[in-house]
Amino acid sequence: MINKTEINPNINSTVINSEISKATVLNPSLAAFTVKSATAGTLIAGKYEIVKPLNVSTGEADIYICKYNNNEYVAKIYRRQRAVKSEVITVLKSLNSPYIAPVFDTGIHNNLPFEILPYYKNGSLQGKKFTMEQLKNTIIPCINEALKVLHQNDIIHKDLKPSNIMLLDNNKGVAIIDFGISSVVEEGNTVLVTQTGMTPEYSAPETFRNLFLEESDYYSFGITLYELYCGYTPYKNMNTEEIAQFTAVQRIPFPNDMPRELQELISAVTYFDITNRNKKTNPNRRWTYTEVDNWCKGKKQVIPGEGMGFGVEKTIPPYTFLEKAYNDIPSLITALASNWNNGKKQLYRGLLSAFFRDLNPKIAEYCMVAEEDAAQTTGKDDIIFWNLLYKIYPELSGFYWMGQIYESLPALGRDMLEKLWKNDKSNYSYWNSILENKLLTDYLTKVKSKNENLIAAASALETSHNTGKRHKRDTMMNYYTMAYLLSGQKLFAIGDRRLKNVFELTAYMKELLDSSYEEFEEFCHSIIDYDDTLDVQLEAWLLALGKRKELDFWRHSLNV
Repeated sequence: MINKTEINPNINSTVINSEISKATVLNPSLAAFTVKSATAGTLIAGKYEIVKPLNVSTGEADIYICKYNNNEYVAKIYRRQRAVKSEVITVLKSLNSPYIAPVFDTGIHNNLPFEILPYYKNGSLQGKKFTMEQLKNTIIPCINEALKVLHQNDIIHKDLKPSNIMLLDNNKGVAIIDFGISSVVEEGNTVLVTQTGMTPEYSAPETFRNLFLEESDYYSFGITLYELYCGYTPYKNMNTEEIAQFTAVQRIPFPNDMPRELQELISAVTYFDITNRNKKTNPNRRWTYTEVDNWCKGKKQVIPGEGMGFGVEKTIPPYTFLEKAYNDIPSLITALASNWNNGKKQLYRGLLSAFFRDLNPKIAEYCMVAEEDAAQTTGKDDIIFWNLLYKIYPELSGFYWMGQIYESLPALGRDMLEKLWKNDKSNYSYWNSILENKLLTDYLTKVKSKNENLIAAASALETSHNTGKRHKRDTMMNYYTMAYLLSGQKLFAIGDRRLKNVFELTAYMKELLDSSYEEFEEFCHSIIDYDDTLDVQLEAWLLALGKRKELDFWRHSLNV
């Protein structure tokens, strides 16, 4: 048993947020008294006096502020008799960590189980943003130490997210709360359970298969850090099925303003492949306590998916390219791909094969084969170079093509949508080359995607694009279809407005009609022309929403 947790001797000097206003344990605002399962003045366990309820969005329990011996506590009264796992409570009551909310008391009130917990007056992290310094110096080490204690005591939290992390009263640390769906792991075994209670946006890929591990909590940790820095999760506007498909094959796309150091940490704790979880010497496994602790201390580590190539360390002797030296394969590949034409020159002039000849004969052989293929074919230089990048570094997860780099296919899809909405034609030839060369299915094969639906849809799109004579509208339709398919977003853009579904579209049209019939008529003709031709974006959007049958019925009715 762990009796004490220490993380950083200087942690008391770090204030997370000096502007936090007085707030409740779970929500910055206290609601007016409402009818609950207990009223003001009620005694729980004969000593904890209910003061007032908290306006907390929870389907599992009613939450109250209560007092005992002039100290404030929180009483959590569950709404189901078997809502609390007794084995979890037993372990939690034995823990002693400042970064895990202690359970002071438990029992039965009006035939329902209750818990007495601390009252954190500064509220949770939900809805708050933090700087890199605040995250690295305080929040990350606190949560990491809390997870260490939980996991060493065989507890898996299963629902780590900002609303379940509380600011300590001194604003110099945080504590994890809410173990309502937590599980105890017996004798080191994995836990197979139902998904009841889990929050999809924060859930690891394996949890969608009902598998919960220590690594699953760290995945949730990574998504939480993303939100605490950006103010939103990477999976906003996605439903549960889309999130499950995305997390199973893709790495998280990051905003440009996120520090590289934080990107690496989040990538490492959200690495999707857990097959090597028990092989501590293998760098291609999701990070847990030790690696996160090393990161906090500034120790350099191999990032999962960017570690071993052909049995050789990723570090290489300096390779000079465009007057800059590169000392590892991932950064060299990124530089070659970012400077596409100059990168091709490194290959086709024999510079890459010469460099790797003694260092890594297998990579050198790949380079020489690529040189020969280019010499024997015409117009295939780009494809040959593309294939070589992924052969040199097979763990490459981003989409690298013609000098443009995307962290993932969803990132490419979102960029497409933004450009299409702005009528930006600068990437038309780029998108066309992707479809003509069937790079979507090729890429999904390279990254070993298991998303069969995405593979089939991408293949069908590429076939459609390359079959028969294409008109301008067909091409635009393919671009929009590709953008919606890859991005996972299902938004219809009207100026600066983004509509999520058909109901919002009809509501928007009603607004126009109520305001001005002329504007309404003009909008109608913009989405359905006089010859009954649908606007390309509208048609692609409706198909993305699964409205193909409705579209076919509408077209059939026009011909009747």
